[in-house]
Amino acid sequence: MCDRSECSERRPDSDSKGCAVCGGKFGLIRYYSWKSPLCSRKCLDHFRARRERDRRWLFRFQAA
Repeated sequence: MCDRSECSERRPDSDSKGCAVCGGKFGLIRYYSWKSPLCSRKCLDHFRARRERDRRWLFRFQAA
């Protein structure tokens, strides 16, 4: 599970079979968001928040 501090922005290697956010190993429960495998609820929340920030930024850019 996500033992790294705050599930930092570390990107896993492209051939890695770990979490899409932190690159950590999976436990008994694996979460998915947009077909991206995630290791914990913390990484899931982090992924969703980042996606929401990106969406808001893109909308602001299109509105200008």
